[in-house]
Amino acid sequence: MGTTGFPSDYSFDENVNGVATYTIALGFFTGAYDKGVGFYTDFASVADMLQIAHFTDTTYPTRAQVGKIIKRIEGTVDETTKRSYRPIITRDEFHDFQFKNLPMNTYYGGYVGFIQLPKLKVRKIVSLQVWQGSQYEELASAQAQIRLLENHTEIKIITLKTPNSTYSFNLESSNKIVTTSSPRLLDSEFNNAFGIKTTANELISLINEEKPSKTQSFTKARNHKSLLDTTSQLSISDFFYASKDKSSGSNILISSLLAGDDGSDCVVEITTQQTCTTTLSSANLTVEDSSKLAVGMVVSGTGITGTKTISSITDATTVVLNSGSGITAGTNTLNFVSVNQDVPSVCSVSRFTDKEDVRRLGDFWTIADEGRIFFMQEYPFHSKNSIVVTYEAGEGRVPAQIHEATTKLVAAEILRHDDQSILVAETGANISTKEKYDILRKEAMETLNGKKDLVYFLD
Repeated sequence: MGTTGFPSDYSFDENVNGVATYTIALGFFTGAYDKGVGFYTDFASVADMLQIAHFTDTTYPTRAQVGKIIKRIEGTVDETTKRSYRPIITRDEFHDFQFKNLPMNTYYGGYVGFIQLPKLKVRKIVSLQVWQGSQYEELASAQAQIRLLENHTEIKIITLKTPNSTYSFNLESSNKIVTTSSPRLLDSEFNNAFGIKTTANELISLINEEKPSKTQSFTKARNHKSLLDTTSQLSISDFFYASKDKSSGSNILISSLLAGDDGSDCVVEITTQQTCTTTLSSANLTVEDSSKLAVGMVVSGTGITGTKTISSITDATTVVLNSGSGITAGTNTLNFVSVNQDVPSVCSVSRFTDKEDVRRLGDFWTIADEGRIFFMQEYPFHSKNSIVVTYEAGEGRVPAQIHEATTKLVAAEILRHDDQSILVAETGANISTKEKYDILRKEAMETLNGKKDLVYFLD
């Protein structure tokens, strides 16, 4: 049974210590750790626990340093309780499948079989693939697909847009690696210099904003990838999740994290560039190679005014635009943008399409709080390792006990490094810094041990 919340649940006071409401409200959902704010506690709560002045950018430790400790301790809390109170994505979890009922006996709201996920409080099934004899079939989320082709290095930018283009994320390509000199590969870019499959891994790391562990030996990257919307500063991983197609290393599957079929209105744009020659008021455009262009692509750049699209392709170096109005003469590098369409010999694109039918009489249905997925209309044809699921799990509330335990562990960590007692002085009750540390940690761990999840598997 799910609980919507209690008055004692933790919530961050956005106006504390002069931190801008907009900054914290925006960053809180992904953890504004650089501001000293996590999901389970914050710098002000820790300072109050220690009975000292609030941390700032000039104290030691600084607010950002406290944020790093909070981030680390929150991981400890999750591992101890075997449950998360923040959104965590579990990827590519394999499950066996056993038939519990014959399909003809399950029409009225039953199920053919079910699987039990090890994590409870499932927020969203990001990907649910079932093996049906020759391939995996996707049953969940609105999903798009990008397949890289032989001329994939022609891609300059891949843009993912949320519905109505509210937020746009530009994934820029680079053939550079991480070096001490410029130009270098940035954390907001993907490397395209080492082949199709390696480029696909780079793109997946960037969309998921994760450490590029599969490519860092080539690119020398050590940091997590990071990409923000150009206007709102929201993260791409808040809206999209990427994975590699199990049957092809060149196929990138991109799932929308929006609820239900809302993600089917997301957009994929591919931008390439060519050096082109325009003629005054003429719709004819001389390009480098028309075999890498397609009818319908949007053309922009110096010498072109207004919305221009390719209406036809004449020969290997000539394309015709929809209008010659607003065209001036010159030779310039122009942008060619495809919207939800293939770019010949560069990449093939399948637009975001809603794949899930989640209802009692649909493909599958769930009891999210208990982590169970029941299969009805669609199900695997084999039993062993026949289901691959990626899902986001995490409580929607932070109970007071979790907030208190996290705050105590962070405070204890700060005390452990306070060797000179400059920050926290010993009290008149003769309680030493070490004793304070021991008390805080003992009480916190007792609280966490009482919040552990136990999952029973009944056959």
